Amino acid sequence: MFNSLTKKITDIFENISHRSHLKEKKIKETLRRIKSALLDADVSLIIVNVFLKKIKSKISEAYINKNFSPSQNLIKIVLYELTKIMGSKSYLFNFLLNQLTICTIIGQPGSGKTTSTAKLAHLLSKKYKKKILVVSIDIYRPAAILQLKRLIQKTKANFFQSNCNQKIIEIIKLAIITAKKKKYDVLLIDTAGQIHTNHSKIKEMEKVQNYIKPHETLFVIDSMTGQDSVNTIKKFNKIFTLSGIILTKLDSDTRGGVALSVRSLTKIPIKYIGVGEKIYDLQIFHPKRIAKRILGMGDVLSLIDDIKNKIKNKELDLMKETTKKGNTFNLNDFLIQIKQIKKIGGVESLIHKLPINIINSNSMLNNIDKESFIKIEAMIQSMTEKERKIPSIIKYSRKKRIAKGSGITIQEINIYLKKFENMKNIIKNLNKNKKNKIFEKIKNYLIK
Repeated sequence: MFNSLTKKITDIFENISHRSHLKEKKIKETLRRIKSALLDADVSLIIVNVFLKKIKSKISEAYINKNFSPSQNLIKIVLYELTKIMGSKSYLFNFLLNQLTICTIIGQPGSGKTTSTAKLAHLLSKKYKKKILVVSIDIYRPAAILQLKRLIQKTKANFFQSNCNQKIIEIIKLAIITAKKKKYDVLLIDTAGQIHTNHSKIKEMEKVQNYIKPHETLFVIDSMTGQDSVNTIKKFNKIFTLSGIILTKLDSDTRGGVALSVRSLTKIPIKYIGVGEKIYDLQIFHPKRIAKRILGMGDVLSLIDDIKNKIKNKELDLMKETTKKGNTFNLNDFLIQIKQIKKIGGVESLIHKLPINIINSNSMLNNIDKESFIKIEAMIQSMTEKERKIPSIIKYSRKKRIAKGSGITIQEINIYLKKFENMKNIIKNLNKNKKNKIFEKIKNYLIK
């Protein structure tokens, strides 16, 4: 998410981090580079110009904190304004009290609408402990109904069966009757993919909206469509009065500019973002967290959310135990940590949520991919229990045996044992909290 933009922005601030004073010429150059980085990320020119104008107006003595360096002051201003253009706060699902909440989910074909519906059902049922019923009214695509049914089976929500021979209003009537009778909290309605130029389908959907009078109407948009999506949202909002946006595919190699533009240009809040293919890969949109990621400051709160949502309690207890260790941290503990990192999306997901300086200073986090994880597991599983507990005894003869048993080279074993030592140092820092203060929040969650 925003990889290219984050790298450019952090490089810009790194360039001025050593300066005790910023002259006007340097400030102008810095702002010019920020503008170029934002435009390259496909942020709207209108938004970029307003953004920079506000930053310029705040670069004055009134906004200078004497305890901060010039670059820190500028980052503080940029963080505030970046958060502001994305909406400043999170907008949550609008649950009705003691009655059925109906939500229609609208989107263009291929935007990830059906998948997002299932992900939202999972999030609402797990996070808020709500009883969720999901129905598809996409009578034009039998595969869409079947796809949604299969996805819902992976959640704690329930699926209301519909078929292509029914009329849309008939499906909705029956689903609402069932939802009320069985006292569901929420009815999620997955609609057919809409194109604003298809007038017959738009008219049909208008009738549906008028009949349902939904409490939430969420519009799903593919972030890879860029600024074109802003015009699409505006056109759909005129017809359906959207209450929020679900932005999908933010885990892809997208420039992500639409996330920075859409709130200011449409006045409709981004409520959720899709960050992967798994059923749990839908997150509440937190503007400040995203702004911090863009500025290379990390997003530890989202990392903690991942740990809570993707790691089971028993595994979490194991993770807590290994995290409490210092000098006694061994290869068994390392294997536990590796498995949990895989569950929260792998090293790439972890890197995106840690500050740039932490990533750069810990080679444990560099050059590890899915294949490396598999090899590390094979290496450790080919060791004796004594070798796992006392890695210092692993000399050349032992490495030859381990290499033969795991199918990896001695050179790779040396590299992975070095990664283990780096992880051990990270665990020490986590407990001592001396070098890397960013781990304090993780420590507070893991070590209680």
